[in-house]
Amino acid sequence: MSAAWLSQVALPWVLASVMMAMGLSLTGADFARTWRHPRRVLLGTGLQMLALPLLAWALVLLLPLPPLAAAGLLLVALVPGGATSNMFSYLVQGDLALSVTLTAIAAVLAPFTLPLVMGWNLALLDLASGGLSLPYWQTVGQLLMVTLLPVLAGMLLRQALPAPWLTVVLPGVKGFTGAAMVAVVVALFASHAERLPSLVSLETLAVLLLCLSSMLLGHGVARRLRLPHDSVRAITVEVGVQNAGVAMMVAFVLLQQPAIGLVPLLYGLLMNVPVFLWMFACLWRDRHPASAIADRR
Repeated sequence: MSAAWLSQVALPWVLASVMMAMGLSLTGADFARTWRHPRRVLLGTGLQMLALPLLAWALVLLLPLPPLAAAGLLLVALVPGGATSNMFSYLVQGDLALSVTLTAIAAVLAPFTLPLVMGWNLALLDLASGGLSLPYWQTVGQLLMVTLLPVLAGMLLRQALPAPWLTVVLPGVKGFTGAAMVAVVVALFASHAERLPSLVSLETLAVLLLCLSSMLLGHGVARRLRLPHDSVRAITVEVGVQNAGVAMMVAFVLLQQPAIGLVPLLYGLLMNVPVFLWMFACLWRDRHPASAIADRR
């Protein structure tokens, strides 16, 4: 199985199927319920779309990353969250409706914002002068095809399917698409193993710092604004967990730059380290509420 086939064919199709499965999980009631508290939605969206790219730039300026690796890190900060962030919100007993809403809003905005901002990033990194570019409308069209349109198709299919069928089909579809995405990522790792940075490298440090600092940012701002406990957890996950699959597709398929795609590939694996540590900390605090109250004092 060639690396080109995996990145050019398998990745976009599997990514679209994952987004469609997410659409099957959505209803209009999810959004209506969340928009009763618009401040939470605006905060989460602002942190995702504005604060996270600035945080990535701070890391690029702080760490002496090679230009293509820096481009990969900035690309990760521009992609929307995905089904993975919704899964983590569910596992930590966060506000799942808020998590899904933030993911859906990012999926609507990212096809239009990502190619524009990434074009600026390439120019600022002096990569555009070398002929590296991201055609705006072509990128918008391809991102719509693998993110927003599959989500809408999933929502329409949910309306068409009888409720008993949905309860039978949905778990299987979500399990199959999730397993397929994991399989593609693992296969990409294997096919690019020789070119991937080592686990002791600036790229690894940058990826871990981006995930950890973005989670701390989301958690800190949400707590400072005294949002409900479950909303704090949802915003923490949504700001900290990015859809590495979309970033890989942009790098491998649209930019035709595997060197840029290696950082999102690394992120797809390593982001699980801080996320799982935080998830276990949340579960421990839930089981020991007295200790958590004492810690806050």
